[in-house]
Amino acid sequence: MIIAYNLLLCLTYPLLWLVARFHKRLGENFRLRAQWPDFSAARGKKHIWFHASSAGEFEQVRAVALEMRKKRKDLFFSFSYFSDSAYRAKKTDSIHDLFFALPFDFPWRMRRLVIAMQPDALIIGKYDAWPNQVMAAQRAGVPVYLVSATLPAKSARYKWPLKSLMHKVYAPMRQIFAINEEHAARLRMISRLNVSVGGDTRFDAIVARLGEAASRRAEVDRIKKIFAGKTVLVAGSTYAASEKMIAEYLGKSPRIAKKLVGAIVAPHHIRAEKIAALEAVCTKHNLSAVRFSQWGKSGSAKKPDVLIIDSLGLLPLLYPLADVAYVGGGFEGSVHSVIEATLAGAPTITGPHITNSAEAIDLQKLGLLQVMREPDAQRFGTLVENLCKTKTTLSKKMRKFAGERLGASRRIMHTVMDDIFTE
Repeated sequence: MIIAYNLLLCLTYPLLWLVARFHKRLGENFRLRAQWPDFSAARGKKHIWFHASSAGEFEQVRAVALEMRKKRKDLFFSFSYFSDSAYRAKKTDSIHDLFFALPFDFPWRMRRLVIAMQPDALIIGKYDAWPNQVMAAQRAGVPVYLVSATLPAKSARYKWPLKSLMHKVYAPMRQIFAINEEHAARLRMISRLNVSVGGDTRFDAIVARLGEAASRRAEVDRIKKIFAGKTVLVAGSTYAASEKMIAEYLGKSPRIAKKLVGAIVAPHHIRAEKIAALEAVCTKHNLSAVRFSQWGKSGSAKKPDVLIIDSLGLLPLLYPLADVAYVGGGFEGSVHSVIEATLAGAPTITGPHITNSAEAIDLQKLGLLQVMREPDAQRFGTLVENLCKTKTTLSKKMRKFAGERLGASRRIMHTVMDDIFTE
């Protein structure tokens, strides 16, 4: 199977190279791989190689790196990524000593990379383990770990014919840390002896980011004052369908416990045309809406019905203000992260597509996540009112759920550190 895989790579690469001449983003991915990284600064140090597909998976391995750095300040961290989105989002992160695009997975390139790096361990986030990458590391005696590992039921990785290839990838790994027992059971169908339940490091990653964002507390305080005396709905990662539903609901001027409901909306896309479309929907339903970047600049002190968050990084800090939260993506095909709202104890609503998120599935089973089949303003309003009435109980259960899942990064760190410092 590995021969067929390498043959496919060789046949596909020239086509991708040709398309990249005309495709801006694909061309950027080729450009990022044109320069070979310089690992000379790592010589004489314990060198840990972290790899993640994109920005989300970067956070999962970053959480482990943070724990390792607490333990040993002298470690050298190289971070590789596959998608250019990780480069744009994480190139200035302070955790990595070296940051580079993973070369295309040709066996000769991966052998050259491992020889140049001489890493003491390779830690991969979630699923992005490439066959020649892992085999080159394994042949060089480098222990490989897969953290926050997932294998969804609908995945083809544990079914014929991919199962044969994935066995060659997963079996040589020192340890595969699955996010829960369900995913571990499927991973064991590929590699029986090296899979354990390690938990999801995203919970630790988000707590770490919240702590690092203390400089933005003043912004949160300003928003809190805007919504003083109101029932607060925080809607994160929204798209057009959910924005229309929320605006229709708010347009009826709902009150809960005699307090008017106001909304903080953080759209998934903050491009100008998307923000303008959201403003138009609000206007249609006679709602006053203002962008947070413009609040107070016009000289008006009138508090809006809808505050639009038009900057990145602020949303996770806003969920503690919520009486109820809505998390987007569930109507569009894949729910976005519900962890931030869960950590804040904000009763949450989303759409039906949650199979991509293990924690969303678990929360729904426990009655801590409300799932709507389709956008419906009336149904949404009923859920908001019911969740507000039971918020105290729900919040306690949600924080307990999140608290039980913290610490995965520390446990994984101890395993890796014990391995690399005793060999």
